[in-house]
Amino acid sequence: MRGGESGRASVEGDAHAPAAGGDAPAHDRDAAILAAAHATLKANWREGRRRSGEHYAFTCPGAPRYRHLWHWDSCFHAIAWRRFDPARARAELRTVLRAGRPDGFLPHTVFWDSPARWRRAPLYATRRVRGDWMTETIGPPLLPFAWEIVAGASPDDLGFATEALAPLARHLDWLEHHRDPDGDGLLTIIAPDESGLDDSPKYDPVFGRLCHDRAGYFWLMERSRRLGWDSRAIIARHAEHVEDVWVSVAYAMSCAALGRLRGEGADGRYTVRAARTAAALVDRCWDERRGLFFDLAGPGERPVPVSTWTALAPLCLGDLIPVAIRARLVEEHLLHPRRYAAPVGIPSVAMEEPTFRPGFDRWRAWRGPSWMNIAWLLVPHIAAAGHEPAARRIADRLATAVLHEGFREYYDPRHGRGLGVRGFGWSTLVTDLLLPG
Repeated sequence: MRGGESGRASVEGDAHAPAAGGDAPAHDRDAAILAAAHATLKANWREGRRRSGEHYAFTCPGAPRYRHLWHWDSCFHAIAWRRFDPARARAELRTVLRAGRPDGFLPHTVFWDSPARWRRAPLYATRRVRGDWMTETIGPPLLPFAWEIVAGASPDDLGFATEALAPLARHLDWLEHHRDPDGDGLLTIIAPDESGLDDSPKYDPVFGRLCHDRAGYFWLMERSRRLGWDSRAIIARHAEHVEDVWVSVAYAMSCAALGRLRGEGADGRYTVRAARTAAALVDRCWDERRGLFFDLAGPGERPVPVSTWTALAPLCLGDLIPVAIRARLVEEHLLHPRRYAAPVGIPSVAMEEPTFRPGFDRWRAWRGPSWMNIAWLLVPHIAAAGHEPAARRIADRLATAVLHEGFREYYDPRHGRGLGVRGFGWSTLVTDLLLPG
């Protein structure tokens, strides 16, 4: 999904931004970045009605290359929007929810303004090769998590917190039924795209010739179409699927958030489900020797020992993960100069991995560059582990990269050069790193 160049909306184009390379005070820098972030989100805002009459309002990741709605992008966009316009943040999340089916399924990608064009449609996970308005795949299930954050920034709409409790619950229940067929608490993905990390090297040994950047990817889509996108049937028939650490973490984060929105106690349905998934991650995915969490591949559930940022993702579950494990993730990996302690941001692949390729690649984007959403997810947990100076350093260096390069799709972790799409929506999450809370 990620790669390419497009139109620009960046700090360099903001009249109030200090000159790149200048020594502006931190508050001037932060004010310039905040103003440019708001401008970028406004430039990417799309609102209208489908021919059927359905209203939509969302932030495209970066036009023209990424002009549709992606589930986890929109969750991050709404989180960023809450600082500038909580009403738009709420509208974006309502649009994500509106795209789903009554049974609780929410699609990874939605083509609100028009179906996928004929050249791309066969490679999207649609029910037919053309003419569909959404994919049949999931994305990282962050909607209840984002809903809680946006609700907390919505004093003008106190009903928002509880207006969608039933459909959000149906969504998590759909995931439990369709993506946890063995009932162990870990979610299975049937295509690399479903984690949002389409071309991560951790999928190479699992999907092989069916990987996102290879010719066999069309067959991966086509054979799923032939099974009607019945994920339980796909998992039963084919070996190319993964109990994915990151997707399971996102699911647990959302279960915990929904439990809080519902006012559950410690023994509430979704609160218990979050704890169960966290325990399964520790019991089944934790590699004690390497100090990382690894995906489990295929019917044999074999670990995939590739160190990517998702091997650290259970940090996001906070106290649901034992403190000793969280300390190891931070101290042995995030602060390690040959692993994830890069000059700029947090690399998407450990720097010591043979597959670490942080430069621009039109077809493969999750093989080393630093992405803003990774830092947004992990930096607060670095600080919580007692390493506030390291957390602040990551935030400051990403802010400097944004100041010089604009809101780019991703950044080279070695020197901060901006790569991929310009005016990229979720890179505005840097505002949270500068002004947490």
